[in-house]
Amino acid sequence: MEKVLWIVSTVKMLGAKADDGLETVNDYLEKGWTVKHISACAMGTSPVGQAYIVIEKQD
Repeated sequence: MEKVLWIVSTVKMLGAKADDGLETVNDYLEKGWTVKHISACAMGTSPVGQAYIVIEKQD
């Protein structure tokens, strides 16, 4: 089984929200999921980035 997670990360000085999605990724990893692929890039000129993380779990 595969899942695709979208993560948006910002710098704290920009008023970043506390939940950027990384906690969700960590929860899946703790439950035995593994990372299959990560694709990341910057968003605009501010210090903001996004990533698509493909995770998988063997049945």
